[in-house]
Amino acid sequence: MVGWILLLVVLALVLLACVLRLGVAAGYEEGGGWVKVHLGPKWVSLYPVPQARTARRRKKQRRKEAKAEATEDQKDREKFSLGGALDLALELLPQVKAAAGKFRRALRVDELCLRLTWGEPDPADAAIHYGRAWGIVEALLAFLEANFVLKHREVSLHLDYQIERPRLFVRASLSLTAAQLLGIVLPLGWAALKTLWKHRKQTAAAGAAAHGRKGEPSNGKESSCQ
Repeated sequence: MVGWILLLVVLALVLLACVLRLGVAAGYEEGGGWVKVHLGPKWVSLYPVPQARTARRRKKQRRKEAKAEATEDQKDREKFSLGGALDLALELLPQVKAAAGKFRRALRVDELCLRLTWGEPDPADAAIHYGRAWGIVEALLAFLEANFVLKHREVSLHLDYQIERPRLFVRASLSLTAAQLLGIVLPLGWAALKTLWKHRKQTAAAGAAAHGRKGEPSNGKESSCQ
């Protein structure tokens, strides 16, 4: 009975991971911009930051600064091997490239809303720049449609000779399922751990060999006095 319950729980978690979508949404208008994170049915605002969260962040920042001052000497003693990091990055480059391709294919543009009303003091400049803006928007849409799944879009551009500066409203949201994210992150993390472990073993072996060579006695012949 317990086994069946565990199996049902695992199946429920797998189904939830396949259905649950994680994403981010951002927007901009004349009043300012905003950024939100989508965690299942809930949206969490990242910017502008709520006042309560700002106070908590300030407290955490003060604690981090105090901790950084206490461990400053220890950090100065630690050495960072740029060559080792470069070797690690080069070895992981194929896995990173494959993960980037999977991420691009999994990512979905749920909504793209762009409303632009172009206006300038000089009507001739306004007409020229309005045409250029259309060209940029068309190139952007072609890029998105060729590389991502675009679920919904709403794009409108207008020319208004009565206003003296452009007015822009843009909103976009991107998402992927939790299962897709795990399928990208877990293989990349496992490859990074294996590569890091191999580099550490090679470094330890090289250090032990160098230490052994230093401890070997000299093979040179001693001079004899007759």
